[in-house]
Amino acid sequence: MRKSLFTTLMSTLLLSVLPVSAQIKPTMISHIEGDPHCRQWVDSIFQTLSMEEKVGQLLVVTIHPTTDPASLAIMHESLETYHVGGILFDAATLEAYALSTNYAQENSRVPLLMTFDGEWGLRMRIRSIPAYPRNGFLGHTNDNYLLYRYGKETARQLRELGMHVNFAPVADVNINPNNPVIGTRSFGIDPHRVADQVIAYASGLENEGILSVSKHFPGHGDTNVDSHKALPVLPFTRERLDSIELYPFREYVRAGLGGVMVGHLEVPALDETPGLPSSLSHKMVTGLLKEEMGFDGLIFTDALAMKGVAKFEHPTLRAIMAGNDMVLIPRPLKPEVEAVYEAVRDGRIPMEYLDAECRKILTFKYALGLSDLKPVRLEGLAERINTPEAQAMLHELQQVAQDVNVQPEKDPTANP
Repeated sequence: MRKSLFTTLMSTLLLSVLPVSAQIKPTMISHIEGDPHCRQWVDSIFQTLSMEEKVGQLLVVTIHPTTDPASLAIMHESLETYHVGGILFDAATLEAYALSTNYAQENSRVPLLMTFDGEWGLRMRIRSIPAYPRNGFLGHTNDNYLLYRYGKETARQLRELGMHVNFAPVADVNINPNNPVIGTRSFGIDPHRVADQVIAYASGLENEGILSVSKHFPGHGDTNVDSHKALPVLPFTRERLDSIELYPFREYVRAGLGGVMVGHLEVPALDETPGLPSSLSHKMVTGLLKEEMGFDGLIFTDALAMKGVAKFEHPTLRAIMAGNDMVLIPRPLKPEVEAVYEAVRDGRIPMEYLDAECRKILTFKYALGLSDLKPVRLEGLAERINTPEAQAMLHELQQVAQDVNVQPEKDPTANP
């Protein structure tokens, strides 16, 4: 059957996402380029995957970590039917996280990328963990090395829990006091200072083996709409966006850090399509982030169940065709995944592109230690997370927050 003009055009656009020489390779994977062990591990998995299993590697599903029948049914469907590449757990106890992580890894043919939404540490999802201060208070420190050590300590705790990715730090510049969703999640109002602090914290995470994911590209700081509830619009010029919203993300990429989350934001200066979220925009994900800014790390969408994007038919397919590497897929899974299968079969998603994406994700999995996966050790887990060193870090960070002469803001929405 002859391809339609639309199919040919989209195939050409997607093939343009394949790596180019101008891209900046994240430090986390640049050191394993040419590593025969990495290549052998990636090949050993990739060569066994069906088309459907390759598509699955691009998907991250949200599950409540418990053994109740409903959650287990979602887990089995995600792993056995749709072969997802990653999991994001909802809030639960420490034990539930550990048990569910072990269960998921044991029942997945390909090791899973375990992701965590921990902007202020594990406490954001696990109530038994001491609460670190929000970034809005820590952003007042001039000690970026403290933020680096904070990143390292958070990463250590995440690794004890079997995690590989932290959806943090927030790289938004919080210059709108009426912003209903960012607030103290941001380090502050100065884009240069925010960039330095984002890089410090993210470097701590990655140097301790956890992938950092800066968010919410291209910048959610100056909005008065919550993208969980509607689609915010950034009505700014490209010059303004370059100097404020995009600045921390550009510096993060230049620093060789490894992950970016694309938010649901309408930005007419970057894509003139009315009502199109950045997460579904080929111009923003591929044209700006991958090609112009040179980012060659892992690109995640924000949750596609959010109101700012949920009105679109098959947002998972649209997000993949925009150039995102991994998609926080909404439920129900079946119509979303089958729309992607159909796009591969009819050529809208070229097989060469799907193969490249799958290999890229497997390479990051190798870099994050998934070739030598070990179960979470339940005995003594709480003590291994709440160490004296962890308590000392908590004390240091609390002292910084206490020295800030501002009143705490209302807790922001605790979603990715």
